[in-house]
Amino acid sequence: MSLAGAQEKLPLTMVGGGLAIPVNGAASTHILKPDNPRLPDSVQNEALCMVLARRCGLSVAPVTTGRAGARSYLLVERYDRVISEAGVQRLHQEDFCQALGKPPAAKYEHNQSGVKGPSLADMFALVRTHMTAREITQLLDAVIFNIAIGNVDSHAKNYSILLQPRRSQLALLYDLMSGLTWPNITQNHAQDVGGQQRGRHIYGRHWRRMAQAAGLAGPATVRRVQQLTGRLAAEAAGAAEEVAAMPAGGQGAGAFAAAIAERALVVQAHAGQDGDSGPDPTPEAAIGSSAYQR
Repeated sequence: MSLAGAQEKLPLTMVGGGLAIPVNGAASTHILKPDNPRLPDSVQNEALCMVLARRCGLSVAPVTTGRAGARSYLLVERYDRVISEAGVQRLHQEDFCQALGKPPAAKYEHNQSGVKGPSLADMFALVRTHMTAREITQLLDAVIFNIAIGNVDSHAKNYSILLQPRRSQLALLYDLMSGLTWPNITQNHAQDVGGQQRGRHIYGRHWRRMAQAAGLAGPATVRRVQQLTGRLAAEAAGAAEEVAAMPAGGQGAGAFAAAIAERALVVQAHAGQDGDSGPDPTPEAAIGSSAYQR
C-alpha cells in the first residue's frame, strides 16, 4: 500500500479487464481502497458519497466496489490519466496545499503544524485567479456537498487542480466520505464556513459571511445551498440502491444514506435562518493526521 493518506490505498493498472500492479515506472489507472476495520462499511460509505455526488450533478471520479476473498474494496478510476493506443499518459495535478504553497501538515485550516491552513476564501481566490466562473460554482457546490454529507475530512489536499496546456481546471472530486454515523468522529469540518466549523450549526449568516470573504453573492449562495441540499436529500435513497447493486453489496449504505439525508435537510433549513446571533465558538485545532478521530 504505497499511496499517501489516512486510508490504505494501492495503485493498480487495468489490463485486459484485470488488475495488475504497475512496476518500473508504469502508470497506474485505478486506486484500490480496502475496507477499513476501524471504520465499518467504509467501502459502502465512500461509494455512496461518490455516487450521490454524481447524481446531484457534481463531477466525480468513477467508482465501483469489489470483493477479494473476505475483504471488500473500493476501486476508483484515476482522473489524472489519459489512455490511448500509445498507452497511459499522466496528467499533472496539484492539490490546493501545493498550489497555495502550504505544507501537507497544514491541510486543515486550524491545525497543529504552526502554519495556518488554507481557508475557503483562499481556495476561492486561487480558483478565481487561475480558472473561470464555472469552476467557482463547482467549488461552491463541492463545499456545500461536503458540509451536507458530514465529510469532515474535506481538507485542502482533497481538492485538486489539473494543470492543462491551455488552462487549469478543477479536478474531479474524490475521497468523499460521511462521518455522521461512526462513533468518535470529530464533527469539526476541515475549513470554517463563515467562522463555524460544525455542519449542523451553520446558518444563513455563516454562508453569507463565507460568501463575502470569497467574493460571492450572499443571497445567491444561500439559494444554492438550499437547492443542492434539497436535491441531495431526494437522491440519497437512490444512491444507496446503486451501491447495493455493486459487487461488494450495500452493507450499511441505507443507514449512511438516511443520516446524510437528515443532515442535508438540517443544513437546508438552517441556511434560511440566522440562528443565535451570539459569537461563534473559537475554532478547535485539528488533532492528528486525520479528521476521523476526536
